[in-house]
Amino acid sequence: MRPYIKMYFYGRDTRPPLVQRIVPNGETGLCFYRGNKVTYCGVGEVGSCFASQTMHYIDIKAHGGIEIVGAHFTVLGARMFLPAPLNEYTNRILSVDDVGLGELERHVMEAATADECWGRMDSFFLQSLIRNDADEINLRRLHRAISYGIGHLDTVRIGDVATEACLSERQLGRLFSSFVGLSPKDYLRLQRYHKTLADMKSCRADNVTLSEIAWRNGYYDLSHFSSDFRKISGYSSSRLLDISENDGDEVGWRI
Repeated sequence: MRPYIKMYFYGRDTRPPLVQRIVPNGETGLCFYRGNKVTYCGVGEVGSCFASQTMHYIDIKAHGGIEIVGAHFTVLGARMFLPAPLNEYTNRILSVDDVGLGELERHVMEAATADECWGRMDSFFLQSLIRNDADEINLRRLHRAISYGIGHLDTVRIGDVATEACLSERQLGRLFSSFVGLSPKDYLRLQRYHKTLADMKSCRADNVTLSEIAWRNGYYDLSHFSSDFRKISGYSSSRLLDISENDGDEVGWRI
């Protein structure tokens, strides 16, 4: 499952923070809230959901204790399990029934333990892969495009990414939005944001200016840099450094 599912997760907290902010990272997630529901601000109360691609943060409000189990997909993984191209879901929090995963929700809710939840999810996704033929050629092209883009975040041009994948820019855009749910440009903007934030953290104790960090990550002026940080995280870069608690977080989207 590794090419398609980054990780399964489980969490239980009898006294969770009232609000938790989720910052996009170019990947998607499936969440089952066992017990109390939560409120996704701007969406409403949620029991189980598929969190699609977006360029904006979202705040989640708890109503008492929570128990959550779910899956975090790789950047190209979710397309293998959903009935429609990923761009049809962009900027939406969808019920599991809307993405054809209502049966999986029932299996997860009936499970007694986290391990049993993960086992049922694994079995469900494996059966889905058996039924669905992977578009291996285009998956390889997109993997190549993503790898090249991430390796050249400071200078990347979409035309060069398309060339690396042996596609025209138009073909790349169509395939990318179908498999990922974002345009190549927006996806790479998210990767640049996360790389820049990581650089800011690692250089915090050194004598490196914010302008220098922004410049070497491809931000050609601080206005562009500040705009991206506020749009994606809702915070200024300095405020984000002060409150960020996701150092070492494998997923890297929690604040």
